[in-house]
Amino acid sequence: MSAPCPALGFVVDLTPVGGLSNDRLEGLRAEWARFLDARGLRGSERRVGATLRFEIESEASQATQNDRAAAESWLATRGELAQWRVGDIRDLRPNS
Repeated sequence: MSAPCPALGFVVDLTPVGGLSNDRLEGLRAEWARFLDARGLRGSERRVGATLRFEIESEASQATQNDRAAAESWLATRGELAQWRVGDIRDLRPNS
């Protein structure tokens, strides 16, 4: 029996600027979702304090370094964010 294929992806942490309205935050989420969708990616979200954490995976295969770099470039243009971090590519399966 062979081991299951890894689910390679990366974690993105987004911290909105202080005082960002709910409307602007929802707009940011919607634009982020469109960006991910255009690259064939999906992100599962959870809140960690003031930070939004997304586990990013590819819908068809594995997320790549090019996907990471594209996310970094997109996030660098966003004035709604006080800070952001794109983690390294890793296996996102539990117990990996």
